[in-house]
Amino acid sequence: MERWFSRITMFWMLFLGEVQSQDWTKCSTGCTCDGNKMSVTCNGLKNVPNDIQKDAKELRLGFNSLSKLSPTAFHSLTSLTLLSLDGNKLQTLPAEVFDQLKNLETLWVTDNKLQALPVGVFDHLVSLDKLVLNDNQLKYLPPKIFDSLTKLTWLNLSRNKLQSLPHGVFDKLTELKTLYLSTNQLRSVPDKAFDKLSKLETIILADNDWDCESCDILYLSRWIRENPQKVKASGGRVEDPDGVTCQGTMESVNKITKENTFQAGCPTTTQQMATSPASTTTTETMTVREKQTKPRMKIFQEELFSKASIFFCQVIFTQHVSLVVIHILAEIPLLHIVCVVRKP
Repeated sequence: MERWFSRITMFWMLFLGEVQSQDWTKCSTGCTCDGNKMSVTCNGLKNVPNDIQKDAKELRLGFNSLSKLSPTAFHSLTSLTLLSLDGNKLQTLPAEVFDQLKNLETLWVTDNKLQALPVGVFDHLVSLDKLVLNDNQLKYLPPKIFDSLTKLTWLNLSRNKLQSLPHGVFDKLTELKTLYLSTNQLRSVPDKAFDKLSKLETIILADNDWDCESCDILYLSRWIRENPQKVKASGGRVEDPDGVTCQGTMESVNKITKENTFQAGCPTTTQQMATSPASTTTTETMTVREKQTKPRMKIFQEELFSKASIFFCQVIFTQHVSLVVIHILAEIPLLHIVCVVRKP
């Protein structure tokens, strides 16, 4: 009898403890709670409270003084659908910090000091619809960083320091409708970077360092010409394909073509594939490609000069012209190159 009484007492203690943890009339220090919306908002914090209601659906930690997060800071909050961390001092995110948030739909980490994203940090956010990372200091993105976010419709990466994008970084985002890439340091985008974004409606590309003297810009130029209605101004509403301009000029990227800009020519798509990191190119192929990019007249002149110089040198050496004469001739730079260097 005493044993049963002990068990019943323990059960009630556990039950009451669980009820207390779900009590929306009691809120963490520095936080306010809205039981109707199941929302918690905190201000003036340096650490994430560990007594937040476990059934909370919204947690707003914006504009606090959070400089780092515990790897398990949100592991007990499996019901969260919205998490806001904007306006803090975060320089990094623990790789596993979001691992238990499989119901999360909106994540704000804007206006922090993030310099890099750990590999796999978003891998468990399989329900995520909106990811906001603007106003940080991101210089690069890990490959496949967004591959698990197959339900994502909104991605904001503007006002960072991105200098390049990994190949295929957006390929899994087949539901994406809005993409912000403005105000970074991008010089080009990888070939076929946007080809899998079949539902894309809005993309912001302005205020980057688009390098219109490089053949790498041709994909972006063509893509903008083919999708002008998707390219918007910084506000995201007005169509503005001409607002994406080349670095150092006001020329629109969409006006850049192989024919009107690269007089020496650019490699074809096949040749670009041959020079990608996944493949190798022989010296012979490179020589042919370089020769193909030169204007025909220049090639003709070079070949004619080469044949003439060979003939000239043969005459000199077959006639046994004295070394004194050769040295005198060598004072002329051009003859020094074509004869003295060619001397048998």
